[in-house]
Amino acid sequence: MKKINSIILVLAVLFFVSCQETPKEENTREMAQEEEVKPPAGIISLDEAKTLCDNYEERRIAGIKEFEMASNPEEEFVPTQFIDFDFETIDNYLKYVKQEAKKAGVSPDSLRIYLGNYGKEGKEPNRNTVFLLPTTSIDGERGGFYINDDGKAALIRNYWPEDENGGQEGEPRSKASLMPAFNTALMMNGGSLTLNFGQGGPPPFGDF
Repeated sequence: MKKINSIILVLAVLFFVSCQETPKEENTREMAQEEEVKPPAGIISLDEAKTLCDNYEERRIAGIKEFEMASNPEEEFVPTQFIDFDFETIDNYLKYVKQEAKKAGVSPDSLRIYLGNYGKEGKEPNRNTVFLLPTTSIDGERGGFYINDDGKAALIRNYWPEDENGGQEGEPRSKASLMPAFNTALMMNGGSLTLNFGQGGPPPFGDF
């Protein structure tokens, strides 16, 4: 009788363990399936990437150096050839944009990468940079957007006064004292969803 009871106990334990492990195994398989991502259509080969880099060096670098050193010939100027954002920053940025866009009732449809320059008094004087801007469609018009004072998405082209917007009539922003406190961190940046401040430089040795 004791032997039968022992067998029943062992079977019960094995059954309990199998019931506990099966959902974990299923969850693991589901996660593996969800993480499978097909390569985007825009992936290019390393040879193509090197060609783009070489073309930039041949067609742009000399002109940039000549322009910058004309005003300061005693200091060697090394033009920027890449901008580096750490992966976690980009991942968090995309999640943040989706979050704020959802609150504002829109869906981002693309990410524009603008070329820029810090100017003489900027963070990195005279150096080129890039900044990222999400776009969406609002009332049948598509463009970069920000979050306005009432928490809704608005096209950036309507942010600027007419004389700063290529002749388009912009919508004047309300004074800071009238801003509702729906997202303090966001409104401190004027509702902007634009990302900048990556690390730039010439291509690291060994890339291209």
